[in-house]
Amino acid sequence: MFKDSDSFLKKKIEEIKLSLSNQCTDMYELIGSVHDLFSSAYTNKLVASKEVVEELWDVLLSVFLKSNFYENRYDAIFAMSDIHLYAKKIKINLELDAIKKWKNNSNTSDSTEEILECIDDILT
Repeated sequence: MFKDSDSFLKKKIEEIKLSLSNQCTDMYELIGSVHDLFSSAYTNKLVASKEVVEELWDVLLSVFLKSNFYENRYDAIFAMSDIHLYAKKIKINLELDAIKKWKNNSNTSDSTEEILECIDDILT
């Protein structure tokens, strides 16, 4: 059913993990390649298995929380916003505690309006 997209996403998840561990400065294309699968507000078809969606969520959350580069953090949270919308449509409950904790503990003046909007979209 979605075996091809699962394989594609698993490969990209590993690439994202490696890029994060190397603190790559530009993950735009890498994150964008997975974001594209979830970016339509009208996506109702199954894109990937529940487990792969959850694993992708976790790795993008790691980028958001651990990357030293704003662009990577923004790309990750922007992708997460669309993935969360997709997950809600197909009844996948993603873990939101780390995002809630980040929002409660962070100094919002250290962030941007764009990131805060994505966080709010995810948490509503």
